[in-house]
Parts: sequence; structure tokens; C-alpha cells
Amino acid sequence: MVVDMARFNPFTTKSNFARMAANEVAIAASEGFISTRLDDQKFTNKWLITQEGLQFLEEVLHEIAPRH
Repeated sequence: MVVDMARFNPFTTKSNFARMAANEVAIAASEGFISTRLDDQKFTNKWLITQEGLQFLEEVLHEIAPRH
């Protein structure tokens, strides 16, 4: 999952992973789950998880976690 990858192993915008998962990267960025923005005026060349992305992952993990 692109969002999970950005959380644990941020990948560059031109990496092989970003190229192979270009559609998924575009969707995750459009949804605000990943970004290259560091702050209001700074950007990087790595995709990083956002607060929204962390919330998304938490919700997904909650849904797929086994219930006892």
C-alpha cells in the first residue's frame, strides 16, 4: 500500500516504486494521504504520509483487525 510505504519508507517522486505505482500515488496524493510538502513554503522530492494518511491507515487497520 502506497500510504503505508510513505509512512515507513518514504520514497522519492522518481523512484521505481513511484513509477510502478503511479496511479496509486496519484490517488493517495489527491486524497491528501501523502504529500511532498514539508511546510507552507518547503517541498521535498520524497512522498511522506500526512495526518490524514495516518488517520486513514488507522481506520483501515481497525476494519481489518480480527475481532474476538
